[in-house]
Amino acid sequence: MKGRSRSDEHEAALSEILDIAKRETVDCVLITGDIFDSQAPPPEAERLAFNFFSELRGSSTPAVIIGGNHDHPKRLLAIRDVLRWLDIHVRPEPVRSGDGGVVQIQKNGELAQIAVLPFVTAGKIEDAAKLMGPEVERYQEYSERIVAMCETLTQSFSAKTINLLLAHMYIDGAETSQSEREIHVAKPYAVSPQRFPSTAHYIALGHLHRPQEIAAPSRALYAGSILQLDFGERDQQKRVVIIDAHPGKPATIESHALQSGRRLRDVSGTLEELQAKAETFGEDLLRVTIKVERPVPGIADTVREMLPNALEIRLDYPRLDATPIEIAGSDPYELFNRFYLHQRASTPPDELSKLFRSLYEEALDASD
Repeated sequence: MKGRSRSDEHEAALSEILDIAKRETVDCVLITGDIFDSQAPPPEAERLAFNFFSELRGSSTPAVIIGGNHDHPKRLLAIRDVLRWLDIHVRPEPVRSGDGGVVQIQKNGELAQIAVLPFVTAGKIEDAAKLMGPEVERYQEYSERIVAMCETLTQSFSAKTINLLLAHMYIDGAETSQSEREIHVAKPYAVSPQRFPSTAHYIALGHLHRPQEIAAPSRALYAGSILQLDFGERDQQKRVVIIDAHPGKPATIESHALQSGRRLRDVSGTLEELQAKAETFGEDLLRVTIKVERPVPGIADTVREMLPNALEIRLDYPRLDATPIEIAGSDPYELFNRFYLHQRASTPPDELSKLFRSLYEEALDASD
């Protein structure tokens, strides 16, 4: 985040989740996608993830994982067969029920049927529909095809089994955190929650970072991200969700707050005000708005020295009236000075003016 590694926070959060799983003696861990933030994760991120899976195996806890929009399907596919020996069931892309689209977990004499629907891009929805069969392929709209996939995958749900649906998708009307990829939280990706099956004990949703429950025919929740990943999440209490389900009975659902990870916080004030408050910010990661009369060279460095945990620094100062700048017939050097004054409420430093002059002259020479 902003060039700062948060591996230690992720490691602490994963360790806390393992402790919760052991304390609550969970029978299976459900991961609804976005294992990694990038489709080409750094080795450190992979180490944390695989160590987590190894610890699950050490406690004889199986897991079911679906691919998210941040995960590369082929990358997950490459490790799927290896993780299967750890009782970790990975589903990178949608498949029919008989080909792994429904994972069965047997524990304590009860059978859980876990229907899984990984993320599907709009560009691949047609191929996924063909893979699922004619009952899905006949629909044209993205959302209708997603709904049909859910219906196909959950056909085997019964009163004699524990019925769970894992899906990585954007639900229409759900609250985003402005930290998700905008292209994947808009039309055509919005799916109506009222189209979910009513036969599920629980619907585990992945994709959105904000923890929230969705009004649907079955209980449906976004557990959310395990850390505050962006300042749009600064007020969110991160959590894991624990489901206690048995055949023929409503499920009991509890949220367990996660204490790991550093808080993200917005702070503002003059240099003097921020310096007076500096010790109260603790280890929080900060987005700082510094109030000044006009931009001052080097002020960002001053703030970072005073507040080492400042990730973003913004200047708040009176702006000049946004009068359009007349370009035609203007001297280029004068125009540059006026533009800088218009944007920064001060004249450009001498070094910057010299650099502009040098670049402009080079451009003129190149055009001759």
